[in-house]
Amino acid sequence: MLRDGAGRILAVAIVVATTAVLGRTTTDDHLSAGEAIRRAGIRLSILESERNLTAMAIREADLLARLDPDERAALGSGYLPFRVDRPVIVDVAAPEGSAPFWVADRGFRETKLNLTNRDGRWKVFRRSFDPGPIGLGVNGLDRTPPAHYVVFVRAADGGRPVVWLDEGAKTWRMVVAQGSVSAARDLVRPFEAIPNELVGAWMLQPRHDARHSTALVTGRAWKTHKISTHKPDQVAISFGAKTGKELVFTWRTSPSVAGSAVRIGLVDGNGEVREVAGDSVVVETPSVLNDPTIRRHRVAVDGLRPGQAYRYALGDGSASGWGPWQTVRTAPDRDHPVRFLYLGDAQTGFERWGKLLDSARKQEPELDFVVLAGDIVDRGNERTNWDHFFLRAAGLLDRVAVMPCVGNHEYLDVGPRLYRASFELPRNGPPGIDPELCYAFEAGDAIFTVMDSNLAVWDADAARLQARWLEETLARSTARWKIAIFHHPVYPSHPWRDMPALREYWVPVFDRHHVDLVLQGHDHSYQRTYPLRGHRPVSGPDRGTIYLIAVSGDKYVDPAHREVAEVEFGRTSTYQMIEIDPAANRLRYRARDEGGKTVDAFEIEKPRSPFIARNQRPAAGRSAGSLRSSKPLARQISRR
Repeated sequence: MLRDGAGRILAVAIVVATTAVLGRTTTDDHLSAGEAIRRAGIRLSILESERNLTAMAIREADLLARLDPDERAALGSGYLPFRVDRPVIVDVAAPEGSAPFWVADRGFRETKLNLTNRDGRWKVFRRSFDPGPIGLGVNGLDRTPPAHYVVFVRAADGGRPVVWLDEGAKTWRMVVAQGSVSAARDLVRPFEAIPNELVGAWMLQPRHDARHSTALVTGRAWKTHKISTHKPDQVAISFGAKTGKELVFTWRTSPSVAGSAVRIGLVDGNGEVREVAGDSVVVETPSVLNDPTIRRHRVAVDGLRPGQAYRYALGDGSASGWGPWQTVRTAPDRDHPVRFLYLGDAQTGFERWGKLLDSARKQEPELDFVVLAGDIVDRGNERTNWDHFFLRAAGLLDRVAVMPCVGNHEYLDVGPRLYRASFELPRNGPPGIDPELCYAFEAGDAIFTVMDSNLAVWDADAARLQARWLEETLARSTARWKIAIFHHPVYPSHPWRDMPALREYWVPVFDRHHVDLVLQGHDHSYQRTYPLRGHRPVSGPDRGTIYLIAVSGDKYVDPAHREVAEVEFGRTSTYQMIEIDPAANRLRYRARDEGGKTVDAFEIEKPRSPFIARNQRPAAGRSAGSLRSSKPLARQISRR
């Protein structure tokens, strides 16, 4: 915590640099870009008022004037490190008016070439380099660049050189510059045309959501309305990897509370209670002026019974350090129904989102767990967003397990740091993917595979790695129902948000293993596809997969009509109740709006298991593998 001479707390409004975003310099005797950001940020927080820091967030010239020569050099060369095998020409393209400061420092010269995409006209700057290491600088120090610069590398004598991206550049992708190549690897932002002399060059493609990852000050020095105390709050409970037998509790306190413990016992267990200890981590968020440091606690409780209600209390293990008693249920076993809530992007408008949750709790009081399809908050590394989310989710997430996936907004700027701090999830995903971002669990007669579509969109290797894990996980499972959960849609409701890698690598696995539902978010509208196989509609759900997109917050984008969509509409926040009844081999789906009105519904029935008693037959008029769909007249389907 930093203070001025009068003892007032000042904002350290700096981005915490990571090697995933800020690379190393090309020589060992200089600062790295990340170290320069930290050093300059700490100095600014001491010397400058909160008002000045907020103003500097859109004034890069003021920030540059406050850097020392070593910091300026590091930020001009230590962000994007790569090596080449021969003399090369390097062209840096940036939106007009937002060229990085270092292009002039490093001797780049403006060319007469132009590029154009939805971000406007781009200018191109050029310099020649000898064989060996090359280091380029940050995208910008303030929040004004509308996009991230891109780099073209070609041999000085023509042709395509060998280019090695260093470890610090692992979030970049190398593609051949041709056609309508995108300016970003995580969004479809194609250039209208590539100038002839750049066609065939290596293009180093950044992430669009990293455009402000090196902002020296964020302009967001906040005060939270929910300061941490010694009492547990911001509770999130998840299922462990041991189906039905493990719950993992996480919660927040002030940093002074070191102990982590859970008291737990069956609701009908004659008062028998055991106490389980865990651990904790301190989470630093310096830009939250009145609560810059919190502690997140974690306790895993094993040896539980499936489908049972437990009462629990959270505390520090001392005689007086306990919160109130609450109840939560473990995941049901194969023989019992499972009921869960699926919510698309919450992201913005949490007051209204809280009302949607209230409606869901009243309509669906018997829930086993909640699925969150990513973009849980708007700015995933600003803790006030998470404070507001947990404030509105209180009363649900402290009583019902939550199983989220990570969205692109959780990744903003420095990766899903606060997302990881807020949830503790099964660690049974594929090696090579960060723990908890890709995992599987079972509940009832269903297996749920949760994947990180962000990584898949950015990196084909990550898409293939998750596809292999998905294949192996589904092949091992004997569950009759299969449901996949991730953020970016396979068949987006907006063509300009297309993610072709998901169709290339994941859809064949869904088809081979007949995944029943794919639950997604990201597009801020509602869409349900026909049952699909091989990207085409099929006769029924016994032959294909239904892909769903939903939004639960108040950020909307009107959908464009897609041929694969059976139901689509916009400007409606919804929650989805999904029930799976193993005795009837039936999945029942209901999408409801804030008022509890059903806006879409369907049921899927599967052939009877040979283990079901002979006298249990499908209801009259229903065939095995059938889909019954309901489209309320009050909600006319938009087909534009």
